[in-house]
Amino acid sequence: MESDDHPTGAGAKAHDGNHSEQATIETLEEILGSMVHAISNSLNSVMAASQLANLLITQGRLEEAKTSLDRVEDECARAARLVRDGRNLATLRVPDSLDGVDVAALLASCAAACTDLGEVRVDCEADLPLVHGQADALKRLFVEILDNAFQFGARNIAVSASRDPERGAIRIGFRDDGPGVNLRPDTLFDSFVTSDPAEHSGLGLAIATQIAAAYDGSVGLDESPSGAVFWVRLPVAVP
Repeated sequence: MESDDHPTGAGAKAHDGNHSEQATIETLEEILGSMVHAISNSLNSVMAASQLANLLITQGRLEEAKTSLDRVEDECARAARLVRDGRNLATLRVPDSLDGVDVAALLASCAAACTDLGEVRVDCEADLPLVHGQADALKRLFVEILDNAFQFGARNIAVSASRDPERGAIRIGFRDDGPGVNLRPDTLFDSFVTSDPAEHSGLGLAIATQIAAAYDGSVGLDESPSGAVFWVRLPVAVP
């Protein structure tokens, strides 16, 4: 669950019925703490694998030693990825919202940007009001969610957008045909949380959450018998 560069302050978690609603903007201290923990785990793996490789070399077990050294290389690459992506999250700056954003047009643009990853079908309610946010930042939010789904096995994603009149907001749903989510919903949107740490740094959904929260929005996950159903709720822009 991953991704580059874009005010952050403290936020709070809310709840929407039976579904967990994440609206937290992590502080720099929290981000750095999570990054240090993740990198420490990777470096501990490097140390253990290198020690094992040295032992195997002294015993003449060179093929097994090579396997351990390959693990050292993989963990070094992972540590570098954690540093790079962690810096991107820590330096994320979300532009102030100057104008409302046409969410239907923006989703169509996001779908076009993901054509090399899989199929994205967009179905928006007619005459949706503009949402509170800045177009480039919201595009990154939506692309992070789409990219996360494709990276974890989805091939088709159905995107919908509709009014949530009780909240004065627009709700955007992302239903995919992937294997589903095997992480706890209360940790899914935190930084450096991923079901595949060997390949992913676990920051894509964290970045999406930061952007949504900066515009008084939220990101969440609905229960689903198959695949995954993420959603974003953004307030309607005030003229």
